[in-house]
Amino acid sequence: MGGCGSGRRYRYSTKGTLDASSRLDIRYLKNQGMLRGGYYSLSWNRNGEPTGNVSVRIVAGESMTVIYKWRRNSSEEWQPAEKVVRLAHTACALGGSRPWFVCPYCSRRVAIVIVDGAHVACRHCLNLTYASCNEDMIDRSWRKRDKIKSRLGGDDINIYVKPKGMHQRTWERLRWQYQNAELQGWEWMEARLEALRGWR
Repeated sequence: MGGCGSGRRYRYSTKGTLDASSRLDIRYLKNQGMLRGGYYSLSWNRNGEPTGNVSVRIVAGESMTVIYKWRRNSSEEWQPAEKVVRLAHTACALGGSRPWFVCPYCSRRVAIVIVDGAHVACRHCLNLTYASCNEDMIDRSWRKRDKIKSRLGGDDINIYVKPKGMHQRTWERLRWQYQNAELQGWEWMEARLEALRGWR
């Protein structure tokens, strides 16, 4: 049985991704002390560019009201919106409690809700998935390679120079994993090209 993304031939039918969405994470709000109540402004950036902002009004232990503007496309006027998301708590085994959002649509307890147009809901209701679930084997090999590359200095030249403070054996193991991921990616690419030639 394959995992998410296995067996897919046609990439244009992939779902939208959670990674590219405007998310409100209750763990972040808790760490910032916002769940004690109050009025806050939050914003999102991607690659250094602003992608959206909202205001939230939190009533401690009860609800969060998300206040924002949205539009369907660039030719329309911005419309104001307010969505209320209830809060819930579950007891922890060692004491205390864990906060959750309650999705306004399906009533699931979730850690993340997404602001998407006129809706504030969980990823299930908005039919969103994780970016890794839209990847094929080539993408996964490249992502693994790039993750290792960042540990080795961030570029193809630095993988041949041991980073300061890294053990020799660790460096050699990471270099082998990098080269193996690179090779696997090219093997999957070659297999795909062969399959495409066979369809002609």
